Amino acid sequence: MSRHPSAHHLHAAPPLTPASLLLSRRHVATVLGIVLLAFAAAAALRHGQLLLTWDAPIQRSVEANRTALLDTFFLTVSRLGSQVPVLVLGTLAAAVTWRRCRAVATALVVATFGRPVVEFVIKALVDRQRPDLERLVPGNGPSFPSGHVMASIALWGLLPLVVSLYTRSRRAWWASLWTSVVIIAAVAASRVYLGVHWFSDVTMGAVVGGFFLLGVQAVVEREHRRHPCRFLPSPVSADVGPPCDDPAADDAVRQPAAVGAGSG
Repeated sequence: MSRHPSAHHLHAAPPLTPASLLLSRRHVATVLGIVLLAFAAAAALRHGQLLLTWDAPIQRSVEANRTALLDTFFLTVSRLGSQVPVLVLGTLAAAVTWRRCRAVATALVVATFGRPVVEFVIKALVDRQRPDLERLVPGNGPSFPSGHVMASIALWGLLPLVVSLYTRSRRAWWASLWTSVVIIAAVAASRVYLGVHWFSDVTMGAVVGGFFLLGVQAVVEREHRRHPCRFLPSPVSADVGPPCDDPAADDAVRQPAAVGAGSG
């Protein structure tokens, strides 16, 4: 008896998710949480003087090695994590995926518009000053954590989740994952290069973004239970059922499956 195609679909069973990466290794998540709290406290005390022990030398070294080519590259890359492009692309992605999987579309909306709230609250609590050595672009508001890094994770970190709706190719899925990782890393590097964030701001922005994706994954799983999409296994059996591409499958009632966000 052949298994239902959706049982093997990437959307129903992604190779990697934030939960499988962090929660399956609870000691890693615990350590990251402790480090984040410690860095936030250090950034809030005395304008982050303790963190400047390594932040300042790193910043001066980066700025001393700027070139015209790198200036152009990082100015361009930084826009991939800018507020307006992220809001526009996140909204468009939600609109495009709505009919295909309501859970993914809802998660995209939550990630796109929930991330600025999380960023604002943390920045207001820590209230760290930005570096003011040789900025290449203006920098407004508190520095910790990097909003561009969080924004790029909230958008590009969900790329594999969106891709899983349109392909069964594991190679394509992994390619989308590594593409998102490269974009996020490049945006993070650009903020230090441009002189508007300290190194600890972008590293902790990545940690906050990782935990944020755990919340987004929880939204996907909750919405899958409320509005199962056609890529999830059959409620009767994962062994039998209409093909995933069968239009009739759209109207079938499905049982939810744990589908990751960001990395899946």
